[in-house]
Amino acid sequence: MMRISRIFIFFAILCSISQVKAEDKVTVILDWFLNASHESLLAAQYSGAFKRYNLQVEMISPADPGTPPRLVAAGQADIAISYPIQLGMMIDHHIPLIRIGSLLNQPLNTLITSRNIKNLQDLKGKKIGVSVAGDDHTILKTMLEKTNVQLSDIQIINVNFQLEQALMTGAVDAVIGASRNYEVIDLEQKHYQFNIYNPEDYGVPIYDEMIFVTRPELVKDSRIIRFMQALKEGNVYLKSHSLEVFNKTIKDHPELNTPLNKTAWNVTLNLLPTDPVIYDKAKYQQFLDFLWNKKVIKHPVQISSFTAY
Repeated sequence: MMRISRIFIFFAILCSISQVKAEDKVTVILDWFLNASHESLLAAQYSGAFKRYNLQVEMISPADPGTPPRLVAAGQADIAISYPIQLGMMIDHHIPLIRIGSLLNQPLNTLITSRNIKNLQDLKGKKIGVSVAGDDHTILKTMLEKTNVQLSDIQIINVNFQLEQALMTGAVDAVIGASRNYEVIDLEQKHYQFNIYNPEDYGVPIYDEMIFVTRPELVKDSRIIRFMQALKEGNVYLKSHSLEVFNKTIKDHPELNTPLNKTAWNVTLNLLPTDPVIYDKAKYQQFLDFLWNKKVIKHPVQISSFTAY
């Protein structure tokens, strides 16, 4: 009996070691500091979906919001959260990246101005803050041209993560790259008076705001495929266990236990794709053609070289 018990313990240890080895590590570089926009990732983590797919997922906030996709292209991470314009520009420069899924599949970017700016024409001669240098220029340029204002008529200032602070302190007159599910809510809660202008109302095609990108050689990697499957399960779980996931999140990240994040969490819940891998090919190609027509990219990009599946 003693020998059987020892054999059982031995095999139990072997199984445990095997299970630990099977938990493959996946490193994800976020687009920003951790916030409600990342609730899909948090849901996959706290629901146990990542663990069920034998994944150990590490989420890292970048020091510079412009670097995540470049870090992935350089082999320093597996996945990055990026934006369609950013990816289009990198493909155009032969930087090896490809879209594998969407975090949020509708526009959230918006132009926020001080209350003194009554229309886009008022931005002539003003300062506009951006968080990712270059990425929002095309959207801003398209919006301004609808009202006969040129990009050369305004001054662009890179304010990095400090979009709200730059606007509220008067360092800039407007910011582009702010999110409707975060900065807009925060400014409302701070009782700051402002005006917003959405890109799709000024000639910018509808697009997926936040996407997951990886290197082409990792597209068929089992870890990446399992990651996307776990994310889908996380989204489903989140729909019926939103409060549970939020409570687990703020336990581990108490800095997120604020009225802003509670409101943003609920707003973002309605923006999640049912299946993050699925995408609208016509919508994507229209946006890529927009980038080509606006000379953001020097070569036309076909959807097959932009997305993985």
